[in-house]
Amino acid sequence: MKKIALFGLICAMGVTSANAGWFSDLFKKTAEPTTLSEACNTDEITSVCPEIVLGEKTLTECMSENVKSLSKKCSKFVKKSIKENKELVFENKDTATGAVTEQVQTVKDAVAEKKNAATDAKQSVKTKKAELKANVKAAGKEIKDAAKAVKNDAVDTGKSMKEIVK
Repeated sequence: MKKIALFGLICAMGVTSANAGWFSDLFKKTAEPTTLSEACNTDEITSVCPEIVLGEKTLTECMSENVKSLSKKCSKFVKKSIKENKELVFENKDTATGAVTEQVQTVKDAVAEKKNAATDAKQSVKTKKAELKANVKAAGKEIKDAAKAVKNDAVDTGKSMKEIVK
């Protein structure tokens, strides 16, 4: 039914070259804006987000917070941009999570390696301490034995001297 009514309207208008442009504009799909400046005019941005001029906020923050105050075309563009950014965040989430997990594992491995090195160093110190203690004990025994030998020699020498002097 709508098609017939539309056909009747076209016939009644008598599509001429003068109104053909107007008629084709009815069915022309306007291109979606691809930039903020295409979607929102400068006056709209500066009136909704005056703090941007002072450098207190980023344009993205301000536009997101005031999306309800924007024109339909501008609001639609900002909402679409927010949605696309969220999608990008979610797309990159797995990649970022994997990279962070890998870095955490690298740090854990480094910490474990340092702990093992510290444990090895501690054991080495214990071993060296035990060796040193054993060496000191052996040296002390040798000194004691040498002192006894010197004492015995001195006693023997004293006896020999007594006999010579007699």
